[in-house]
Amino acid sequence: MNIINNKYNNLKTYSSIFAIAKPYPYIILDNFLDETFFSNLNTDDFNINSEVNSFNTEFEKNKSTSKNLELSGNIQEILDALNKEEFLSNLHQLTGIKELFSTKKGNTALANYHEMYETGFLGSHVDHSSEPETGLPHVLNIILYLSKEWNNAWGGATTLSNKDGTQIKETINYVPNRAVIFLHSPFTFHGVTRITNNLNKRSSIYVDYYSKNTNPYDHFDLDFKNIWFKHPTTFILPKLNDYFLKKNRIYLKKMVKHRIKSFFA
Repeated sequence: MNIINNKYNNLKTYSSIFAIAKPYPYIILDNFLDETFFSNLNTDDFNINSEVNSFNTEFEKNKSTSKNLELSGNIQEILDALNKEEFLSNLHQLTGIKELFSTKKGNTALANYHEMYETGFLGSHVDHSSEPETGLPHVLNIILYLSKEWNNAWGGATTLSNKDGTQIKETINYVPNRAVIFLHSPFTFHGVTRITNNLNKRSSIYVDYYSKNTNPYDHFDLDFKNIWFKHPTTFILPKLNDYFLKKNRIYLKKMVKHRIKSFFA
């Protein structure tokens, strides 16, 4: 059984939509998983069953991620489908990015299954720049919304921001079985709106993709530099004064490092 909806067997048909999207290339694919497969998922599938990474700061709140050690069978099946060469080839047709690959590290550091709970929030940030073992460019993300029931009033939407992460330009509502694929570069800041009244936890799958090409964005007409450079996950804090609080020094250090590399790139 192909667990990805057959209508997405050829993503090349969406390539022009992806390429011209703003603030940077992205595509929304509703009913992404086969409807029968998705309808047969149950809440027992959406659990972090072993070691977790937990986040509870002002800018990354009420969030947990798996370490991929004991994922449910159905979650693992979805991840396997998203990492197959067949799907990687499909992503190449969508994006034009050459030599795509997924990490072979087992992703225990870059967890694939995520949960957020009431009051959860993820501030504007850009993810890690490189594949953990090879250091090659991180170029694409896919987020798949798994919770069976969700109301837009609960929040939990994905936000896409401008090139310095200071202004939200696009808000993508959390819709069950919706996938969002978006370009990852040093300037593709994104986040999650605060969950205000959540009767269900916000479950999602996140997979990142890499390229052996160190100039992966050359063919895109972007509103920012189409270059890649190495950087850590970098958050943009709401107020300048926030950076100078003792508890936020790590955010300041990473932001300054990112800005310097961006300037000289």
